[in-house]
Amino acid sequence: MLNDRNYHSLKRSLKGFLFAEDAFGIVTGTEAPPNAGAIAQLRDFRRRYGRAYSLIYASSDETTRSLIDNLPNEEPNHVWTALRVSFDTSASLSGRLTTVRRFHKTTMKPGTSVSAYIPTLKDIRQPLAGSQERISDNVLIGHLPSTLPETFATIAGIIENKPAAELTLDAFTTTLIDAEASMALRNDQVGTNLNIAGTTSQALAATTRHHGNRRGASCRRGRKPYERLGDSGLRCFYCTREGNKEAGEPRGLPG
Repeated sequence: MLNDRNYHSLKRSLKGFLFAEDAFGIVTGTEAPPNAGAIAQLRDFRRRYGRAYSLIYASSDETTRSLIDNLPNEEPNHVWTALRVSFDTSASLSGRLTTVRRFHKTTMKPGTSVSAYIPTLKDIRQPLAGSQERISDNVLIGHLPSTLPETFATIAGIIENKPAAELTLDAFTTTLIDAEASMALRNDQVGTNLNIAGTTSQALAATTRHHGNRRGASCRRGRKPYERLGDSGLRCFYCTREGNKEAGEPRGLPG
């Protein structure tokens, strides 16, 4: 959502949508409304006018919407100008220096990918393009190694030692992304092997317990009634023979 920290990157995205709606000339004020007598043209202008305002408003966060709501004139070109005045940090020297400090303090946070981190740095430096404080590709390349996690230290050192002609931002970015993908693949393989080893150990342990239980159970179940411990003194109720398999408590008298 559009705010004071992402104004320049969101502005570029909004320009794309506004061009698609044929409404960018309306927000910049270069397209004036048609004469009142041109009904069809006026209707089309109003449709694009409404689309321009709704795109800007819907893309803004709550603070930015509050700023828009308090404008004395909410025409799309007035809103566009007010946002530039409020959020364009490159308009003043202090704003540009603040952007430079923000760039140099930015590091790659845990859980962030290289393919997301480098565009973030590019977005931060973008407002400074064309100014004396602009941040070149070489400065960005020099900033990267010290802000990447330790896992990238070796690959970053290898890249830095390449000939200057090969040390471009695109080449640096591609190499880091490829290295990140390789590390992720190795981690997945190690995790899979550990899972397989753990599962195999659990299976062997379970099998051993199962077989042990079966042997114990089969020994107990395999005994005949007259072979069980404590059965030797039993006497059959019917034939009075000691140790008969029918030994046990009387099950009832003959009818």
